[in-house]
Amino acid sequence: MTMVTPLEPLSTATGKPVLLIVDDEAGPREALRFVFKDRFNCVTTTGGRQGIEYAKSNPIDIAILDIRMPDMSGVDVLRELKAHNPDIECVLLTGYETLETARAAVHYGAAEYLNKPFDVFNIREIVDRCLVRRQQKTKANENLRSIEKLNKDLTVTVTEQSRTATASVLSAGVVHELNNPLSIISGYIQLLDNDLTKLSQGDVTTTQNIQHRLTTIQREIQRCKEIAARFLRFSRAPRSQTEVINVTPLLEDTALLLRAHPAHSQSRIIAHAIEPVLTVKASPVELVQVLINIGVNALQAMTGQGTLLFTAERATAPVNPIFRSQNYESQQPLIRISATDTGCGISPENIQKLFTPHFTTKADGNGLGLTIVAEIVGRYNGAIEILSATGKGTNFNIYLPHAV
Repeated sequence: MTMVTPLEPLSTATGKPVLLIVDDEAGPREALRFVFKDRFNCVTTTGGRQGIEYAKSNPIDIAILDIRMPDMSGVDVLRELKAHNPDIECVLLTGYETLETARAAVHYGAAEYLNKPFDVFNIREIVDRCLVRRQQKTKANENLRSIEKLNKDLTVTVTEQSRTATASVLSAGVVHELNNPLSIISGYIQLLDNDLTKLSQGDVTTTQNIQHRLTTIQREIQRCKEIAARFLRFSRAPRSQTEVINVTPLLEDTALLLRAHPAHSQSRIIAHAIEPVLTVKASPVELVQVLINIGVNALQAMTGQGTLLFTAERATAPVNPIFRSQNYESQQPLIRISATDTGCGISPENIQKLFTPHFTTKADGNGLGLTIVAEIVGRYNGAIEILSATGKGTNFNIYLPHAV
């Protein structure tokens, strides 16, 4: 019976690739180690189980496996090594070649299948080819991870830039929106000055006027505070903080911010929730970003006129959503957030393209607004349904899991 002894991990400081040699016969095992010791960090084991345990805890580039060993066959070792890491290159050696083992070696992904005694020059050439393939796979995997990281970073950057750009556009509108109550305040202060002059002259009838105007000023100051607070909450709050939030007040926030958008013009923007408390787990800032992106599209589709209605309610799953997260569950309780406009509508062929990056029908659009909407809704395990009729308007529905 093969004795399994712990193996020390090899230092990778030399930069050499690692060769695992698994053979219960000392002669072939030591001969292989001698042949490859100059080019590889060689690990030798006398049994299959010991080799597998080492490979599971340490990086292995190439493995040379004997077919027949007391504890398990080389084919079984091959299968487990490939299950752990498909990129390990494996060479099988046998002194008892059979058609069955050859087929098994091919089936489980062996790079080569050789007979003992092996030819030194032949096995060197084979291992060299294995090393080239292993290095190519490693490089390809590194490139893939780099591309995936780059794509993730770009998605985050684009989302943040879109939010920043939206905040920049809204900031000018917020200033404009603040001018209305500030103008009222300024006018009432002038009237108050006149009233105070009359009061000092003994005109007692002005007392009620002063009280009324002070109340109006206080109301308009509070309105300014609410406008500023909503804008700052959108533009400054951390994007990624997820929490259980009530959707209902976010509809009001979105409506107020959209009224500050240049595309608002003469349109009506209404926010209405069926229930006072409808909760989802999300970042409030990201959810407002989603609604603003949809809302701006709706305002532009209405060319400054018409009605945009935001609603929220409990709902069942849509029959045929245009987009759904990989983790979306149609049977769970859902909250539906809707944006319904009376704009020009969307043609059926364009509905299928809406979430394609850079697709746009606008001369000055970048085609990223709805891509970001889908990315955020996807992360929250939601779905999107779009119902539209050309010339009549669009109903944009977002379904998110109801958080209790």
